[in-house]
Order: sequence, then structure tokens, then C-alpha cells
Amino acid sequence: MRKKKLVIAVKCNHCGTQTETFVCDIKGNRFCRIQVVGKEPEKDCMTDYYRSKNNVQKKEKDKGLFSQKEISF
Repeated sequence: MRKKKLVIAVKCNHCGTQTETFVCDIKGNRFCRIQVVGKEPEKDCMTDYYRSKNNVQKKEKDKGLFSQKEISF
């Protein structure tokens, strides 16, 4: 009798798909990562998530600087 293989599938916090290949960050968020060793990843939700998060923060910061310039006149 053969043992059954354990397959762990989690839901990606960025795109919402079920995946067997994933990575976790410090906060415990799980992200898809489909990659062949030695090549660029086909799908990397963790990088996309942090890039979009940084872009939103930069836009909010820029809005804050523009509003300060308008008030100082």
C-alpha cells in the first residue's frame, strides 16, 4: 500500500488564486511564485504586491507635498 502524497494549496493574498508554489512574507501573507531555477519567474505576485504598495505610498506623499505648497502661498 502506497502512502498518499500531501499536497498543500494556499490562496494567494494578491491575486486570489489557489497555488501549490508559494512564498510567505514576515507578516504571514502568502503569494504565488511560479519559477524555474535559473530563470526569471513566470508569475511573482509578491514583487507585484510590494511594487503597487510603494507606488500608492509615493502618490499619497506627492499629494501631500503639493497641498503644502498651495497652502504656503
